[in-house]
Amino acid sequence: MIDHLLETTKYLGLFISLGAFMIGLKLNKKYPYAFMNPLLIGTILVMGLILVLDVEVAVFQKSAQVLSDLLTPATICLAVPVYRQFKILRGNSWVVLISCLAGMISGLVTIIGLALILQMSEVTTLSTLARSITMAIALDTTELIGGVAGIIVAGVIFAGIFGTVVSGLIFRIFRIEEPIAKGLALGAASHAMGTAESLKASELQGAMSSLALVVSGVMMVGLIPLAALFVQ
Repeated sequence: MIDHLLETTKYLGLFISLGAFMIGLKLNKKYPYAFMNPLLIGTILVMGLILVLDVEVAVFQKSAQVLSDLLTPATICLAVPVYRQFKILRGNSWVVLISCLAGMISGLVTIIGLALILQMSEVTTLSTLARSITMAIALDTTELIGGVAGIIVAGVIFAGIFGTVVSGLIFRIFRIEEPIAKGLALGAASHAMGTAESLKASELQGAMSSLALVVSGVMMVGLIPLAALFVQ
């Protein structure tokens, strides 16, 4: 019955997803803890609904397709804070490039190392290499090297949520207070979710995170096929 309702009501999945996210926002405002991430809460609520009501994932995804269609335009909008802080960004160009390159290489080495230790299959490993970059680029790159779209979607979401949840703790432990460093770290490790978190802190941090997101994505387009050679 629910599947039929989702199929006949074009945007029901969209409204359910937005409703779950709004619940997450309200809970986050009331209980402002790192693990009370609105996206994490929204994801859990939607997953719970799908499991309890035994909804076909493909049917629900089709009903909420407009959210996926807005992904690329939303990513492009991140150029706004980059433009506003362009003078500062230009003065730190080498910092951005070196930081992003170091982050991407360390991420690839880590996932390949874990794959060897945990004896992950070749397909699973290929499907997790692009987990730290924005979804639009990660999907195309993963399919290009023979990975599974479903796995990389889950990996990108997990990387984004995990990075935003633990970033505050990591910054406090290592006493990182520089907004440029924070922005680069979050943008390179947690893509758009990390950038959204950075924008809450300051426009400068958000701009650095946006730039790291773009630069890291471009770098990974070249690095992932090379990393895939070590896996195959």
